[in-house]
Amino acid sequence: MLQVCDVLCPDKKNNFQTVSLSRKTVTSKIEAIDKNLTSQLESKIDQFKFCSIAMDESTDINDTAQLVLFIRGVDENFEITEELACMRSLKGTTKGCDIFREFQEGLLTLKVPITNICNITTNGAPNMTGKKSGFLGLFNQNYPGNNVVFLHCVIHQDSLCKSALNMKPVLDAVVKLVNTIRSRGLTHRQFRDFLQSVQSEYSDVLYYTKVR
Repeated sequence: MLQVCDVLCPDKKNNFQTVSLSRKTVTSKIEAIDKNLTSQLESKIDQFKFCSIAMDESTDINDTAQLVLFIRGVDENFEITEELACMRSLKGTTKGCDIFREFQEGLLTLKVPITNICNITTNGAPNMTGKKSGFLGLFNQNYPGNNVVFLHCVIHQDSLCKSALNMKPVLDAVVKLVNTIRSRGLTHRQFRDFLQSVQSEYSDVLYYTKVR
């Protein structure tokens, strides 16, 4: 940190040296930041006229299922806000009832009115899209007469379709190209400069990561 300070703001180095980095202090600061960010998000949510939820459940490297909720809303001035709403850990099973319970608790924590939700997007797994015991079915049972539009992504279905195709010639060319770019620091830097010059959506080489 002090080395970074020497480059970015050397005149403030003495201030950084007085900062306590004990475990207790760092923990309390992180908790304070978390409370502040949550408070800001709650304030924005309170101004939403309509909002949509995107959610997905996946397993982390510790084999703990994590349910992630993103919220996107618009206020009366047509200002759109999109944020990570919360991440809930599923310690046991990942049935539709478990996901629905964590979904409710997440919305309750952030004070999101169900009546403001106009769309919920999930993955295509049965525990999400099941019309009886899945999340979709339980939502409709608990909130009859709602006007929520349910959507589910087709990424996993597309992935299954792709697995039936012979992609080796295509992937070999892509792997060779990526390896060429990343093999030398100069080439990599020149490639990033090129992306910036053409105003590319991405600023660096993308890596494919396989998920469930």
